[in-house]
Amino acid sequence: MRASSHQSNGNSNPSFLRLDHIYFSYYSALGEVNVLEDIHFHVENGDFVALVGPSGCGKSTILSLISGLLKPVSGYITFYSDSFAPPRIGYMLQHDHLLEWRDVYHNIMLGLEIQKRKTPENLALIDSLLEKYNLSNVKEQKPSALSGGMRQRIALIRTLAIRPDLLLLDEPFSALDYQTRLNVSKDVRNIIKSEQKTAILVTHDISEAVAMADTVIVLSKSPCTVKDCIPIEFEKNGIYRDEVRNSKLFQDYFDKIWRQMQDENTES
Repeated sequence: MRASSHQSNGNSNPSFLRLDHIYFSYYSALGEVNVLEDIHFHVENGDFVALVGPSGCGKSTILSLISGLLKPVSGYITFYSDSFAPPRIGYMLQHDHLLEWRDVYHNIMLGLEIQKRKTPENLALIDSLLEKYNLSNVKEQKPSALSGGMRQRIALIRTLAIRPDLLLLDEPFSALDYQTRLNVSKDVRNIIKSEQKTAILVTHDISEAVAMADTVIVLSKSPCTVKDCIPIEFEKNGIYRDEVRNSKLFQDYFDKIWRQMQDENTES
């Protein structure tokens, strides 16, 4: 079952991740500010979920709660796995944060160094990922020699090198020009799907959400609630992901989400 804003009934396979009735607020000089109200959805293993909503509604706050950087005021965030170990979470941000004094290979290695997991097996994984995605030829170059799109691909490989159970992507393509953004977002989705990772993307771009995600969760303006949870079913309709932007179904999904966003903007 894909991401849903509702409880699953009689589902023998538990969700990979559940957010159950999450509330979050903070205090400012003007008093308490309610950010999230009764956020509830679940994500299955291997799903690619996109969160869309008005600017400032709390999309990035949801990622911070999932990652443990913030704690909810009330509600529960639960991960399900076959082990008792906490999930390993990879975070991909708007800026790649590659270190200019390190070459590509040693930038990719950085997370493993910080976690003291620079094992032969993990180093072999880096080599495998570079080879698999045709990046071996740039591993000795400095980030300044690479295009913005290439840098983001390298940032993704760096994130995958720590073997994350969940990828959180917070507006990772917003700094790229339009054409590069289209190409890189397609590549990133393909890589994430090829590596069978579960991912949650925050984006303001409805087209990007529809093209990349298995499910789009539409959020309201702050205080944020879940307005809708829309399964994106191109494959069930015989449409390959490389062709989705030219399909009528793509426009139908776009229009549905756009109307909900416009309704949100016109509410008093």
